[in-house]
Amino acid sequence: MRRIVTMGLAAASLAAAVMPATAWAGDEDEARVAIAAARAKIDAGEKAGVGGQAADIQARARTALDEAMVQFKKGKDRAALAQARQADALADLASSTAELRTIEGERDKLATR
Repeated sequence: MRRIVTMGLAAASLAAAVMPATAWAGDEDEARVAIAAARAKIDAGEKAGVGGQAADIQARARTALDEAMVQFKKGKDRAALAQARQADALADLASSTAELRTIEGERDKLATR
């Protein structure tokens, strides 16, 4: 009976030791994917040539992405993930702001006719 309990405790201890390592691997992969997604959106915005207020937001997105890369290289996967998500959100906001300006310009042209 003692042997079974000892083996059970040993197995539980081993599982507890392995679990954080797999969680860290997941954080690293998730951060890597988030960084790649944010980079793609920022690059697309830069190729589209956003201007005005959207350009300012785009610059903030690039800064957040750069910080995400720094955190990732330091091994701080969760901080990198948070920064990458912020960069992604800012890139979306820049794109939406640029689109809004385009639509407002078209509306103004139609209003003057």
